[in-house]
Amino acid sequence: MTDDLADEYRDQIRLQMHEEANRRLQEVIDPREDARVLALSLVELVKDSDFTDQEEGIHPDLIPSLMARLGDVRASLTGHGGALTVREGEIEENDLVKLVVGLDGACVACGAAPNTLSQIQTDLLFDGTIKTISFDIGILDHYDGIVRDFLLEKSGVNFC
Repeated sequence: MTDDLADEYRDQIRLQMHEEANRRLQEVIDPREDARVLALSLVELVKDSDFTDQEEGIHPDLIPSLMARLGDVRASLTGHGGALTVREGEIEENDLVKLVVGLDGACVACGAAPNTLSQIQTDLLFDGTIKTISFDIGILDHYDGIVRDFLLEKSGVNFC
């Protein structure tokens, strides 16, 4: 009985959080722009990017295309002035994408980073063209002690 009640509360909270995330996203995103960037091929966007020139070399639609592929975590990123960055990208066999992503803005040093990174990874790997997501090792420079250890050992994400 206790487990059933806990599961019921967990499901209710999960639904409320999802509804709130959707409400917040509807305030800040343009659905037509999202549809446009979701229709773009990530393989082509990565092929058209030069990752050696972070300022000018990354295709201007790559980050928006990745952001549009995020679920509820996108509300946290945009609501807190954060965004994704892409340090590396390559196309592996069978036209599968391998990315090294980072965080920008207020999300770089947020205490919720372990969950944020995990959810970003889950959401992006849901896209069938993305084979591997790793996170920029530079993220770890913003943490020390237990949070850094947790990110490395327990978050379920890889850094490189």
